[in-house]
Amino acid sequence: MFLFYLFLIIKTVYSTTTSPSSESSFVYDNQTIGLKKGDGETCMSVTFQVKILNEQNNNSVPIDFHLPSGLIKGKCAPDRKSEAKISSTIEESDGRTKTLKFVFRTEEMRVKRVDELRWQLNKVIYVEKFAGSSAVFESDNSSVIFSAPLTQKYVCEDRINVTLHSENFDFPILVMFSPEIDVQPYGPKSNFYLCERTRKRTLSESLQNRSTVFCGVVLALSSIAHIVGHMLRRHFMPHRKELYENLDRLPAIN
Repeated sequence: MFLFYLFLIIKTVYSTTTSPSSESSFVYDNQTIGLKKGDGETCMSVTFQVKILNEQNNNSVPIDFHLPSGLIKGKCAPDRKSEAKISSTIEESDGRTKTLKFVFRTEEMRVKRVDELRWQLNKVIYVEKFAGSSAVFESDNSSVIFSAPLTQKYVCEDRINVTLHSENFDFPILVMFSPEIDVQPYGPKSNFYLCERTRKRTLSESLQNRSTVFCGVVLALSSIAHIVGHMLRRHFMPHRKELYENLDRLPAIN
């Protein structure tokens, strides 16, 4: 019995010392930020460019927020029902720190009469600290910024803007996401979900291209029909044929 308990203790200690540690952050190609589990498996990756527009005093000049340049922190979802988070904190030369945080969650949604589990980016938080004071801006709780089926990543080739508000300030902050946008908060996915805005734009461009081709074909056919009709009139209408032949005999005008 003593040996049995000793075996259990040794097994427990071994499992504890060899279990994967908490997530570690990574940056890929100076564009993508993400998190990996202790075993090295990627559990989250985010790719997009971000600009911050502080609309105080009608400011219209956005500032780049280069996510890979900051300190990356976060938490992967332990299961498909849990939240996932990732943030980037940049410290400026004047001592000011800026943090941009993204919070993901999953929710059952009705899509084409079928319940579907989808992940959502439903919270964006911007925090700025300077000289002991801080300002916090958040997106609305009801907003869904990115969303895709749980088994797919979110891809968008168009810019998306999100407005953040603060309880302590009367001006908003605009977070501007620029393409290419590629978001995988619940592990790597091979299939992708193309955002609605890009789908509508590509469909419109496709229809315009088809319309242009169709108009070209119609114009070509009408030109051919006009030429054929002209030749038939010359052949089957003798008086017109004689007129055309007389015109052909006229001397050239120098």
